[in-house]
Amino acid sequence: MTKIYITRHGETVWNTETRMQGRNNSPLTKKGISTALNLGKTMDIKPDICLVSPMPRALHTAHLIRKGSGLDYRIEVEPLLEEMSLGSWEGLRAPDVAKTFPEEFIRFRTRPHEFIPVESGETFFDVYNRAERLISKVKERYEGTVLLVSHMILVQAALCVVESNDVSHLREHDPIEQAKLYTLS
Repeated sequence: MTKIYITRHGETVWNTETRMQGRNNSPLTKKGISTALNLGKTMDIKPDICLVSPMPRALHTAHLIRKGSGLDYRIEVEPLLEEMSLGSWEGLRAPDVAKTFPEEFIRFRTRPHEFIPVESGETFFDVYNRAERLISKVKERYEGTVLLVSHMILVQAALCVVESNDVSHLREHDPIEQAKLYTLS
């Protein structure tokens, strides 16, 4: 039997600046490092493996969680765990995006099933479908306890999938706390 847990990476510099990261990256803050280490120390699971997004902030978080846990489990990169591509919005401050693209930003925040990326990027349907593939892949390939380290929107999508909700419910899990465990199975 496979037991799947997922967490969001620790706080980053861009999180503190309300910048939209998507596939871009910024380093973990001191708080982000501390909360990741603390999750490792306090979690009551013993992962057999950790699958992690290829983004540096997620990889750093995964290694800190393992260090904090004192356990020696394998960490593998899983591209399906990447954050939603936000295209031209990446690196911009959320308030600026909201001002420049008010209708699109409202759909992004509250009506994911109606959101269409501006210029480039993924839809919430793309991320939801990726989360479905991820969960199926993990259940087919792994036994035991699997820890996933990812990003806010992918975590929201995964929770929607396991709760049998459609994309319109995806943002109801906002905010996803950083370095907190969520159960997927």
